[in-house]
Amino acid sequence: MRICMMNDNFYRSGGAPMAIRRIAEAFTDVDYGVAACMNDGLKEDLSWIPEGRFERFDLKTTKPIRVLKELRRFKQWFRAQQFDLVHCHHRRVSALLHLARVPVLYTGQLAFGSALWFRWFHPPNMTAVSPSVAANILETTGRTVLSCIDNPARFPDVPPPIDVEKVRNRAVCVARLDPVKGHAHLLSAWKLLLDRGHHYKLDLVGEGPLRLQLIAQVLRDGLQEAVRFLGFTADVPGGIAESLFAILVSEVEGKPIVALEAAALGRPTLLTAVPGSVDILPPTIALSNGIEYGDVKGLADAIEEWFENPDYVVQEGKTFFNYLKTSSDPTLIVGEYKKVYQQVIAGVRGASVASSSANATKLAVRGETN
Repeated sequence: MRICMMNDNFYRSGGAPMAIRRIAEAFTDVDYGVAACMNDGLKEDLSWIPEGRFERFDLKTTKPIRVLKELRRFKQWFRAQQFDLVHCHHRRVSALLHLARVPVLYTGQLAFGSALWFRWFHPPNMTAVSPSVAANILETTGRTVLSCIDNPARFPDVPPPIDVEKVRNRAVCVARLDPVKGHAHLLSAWKLLLDRGHHYKLDLVGEGPLRLQLIAQVLRDGLQEAVRFLGFTADVPGGIAESLFAILVSEVEGKPIVALEAAALGRPTLLTAVPGSVDILPPTIALSNGIEYGDVKGLADAIEEWFENPDYVVQEGKTFFNYLKTSSDPTLIVGEYKKVYQQVIAGVRGASVASSSANATKLAVRGETN
């Protein structure tokens, strides 16, 4: 079995690229190559891709003739590399490949609004990283996904111990500095906490276009002593380990890997009640969670509750750990994808055989078999 793993980019701070890398690295008896669209200036991480197994295609261009030429080039590369299937994590690209009759499995990483073009042209074979993303795909396409397979993260056997006194006043938010991640709301909540007399610390780990705007907000609200911008780091677990808990206040998610990584370190994540994030929440929790997106006061109240009850936070971290450990196992996840790959490839080959038989029948009827 030979699979092409594809996304529009492999941005080093992106959740989908990280998930793809972890899936590929967990392959044992599956050979793979990697494809992406043209680089748009983002800093990518391609270090894990074997030499000679990566290619770019300009499939996000708005020029129709260019798209057709690139699809033709992709099909030639696909055949030359002897791939059986494209595992694509990008919605538009997966639809283009399907229209070009390239066998493709689309994995939904986010919940999207309805789009007629995707309802009409979506690939027939799809998976989702969480139940809420699966529900979104059903709502926007009318089709049920083949399987719901989590994003991968490695967990130790037991949660690591936490030095509460060392981290009791610090939280961390690991996320791209993009509007969808809700940093402006988080900083506004921190301002409310400061006005209440609290001096909690917040680490912002990540890079993105909102950095200067968020720094200006920190300066305007007098949060310089409370908030640190740590930028990009390859050692995300190291940043999480210096905090009592994690915060992720996105407008939309899929199955956030940073929350899985926090859980693997025994840290719970304070989340917004949005698709994807709600799938991370254990069914039994002791502290306020699932805050409405944009509810700054509700967010500040929850953060205050968490900091004021560090022992409950530690216990909540164990709950997150136990709830997410098994489903996040990369070996289990790769096994599930292999089953889906085999199912899709068998269907593609079956359709090809059926089509060939139909054509042979037509030729025989016309007396053109020789």
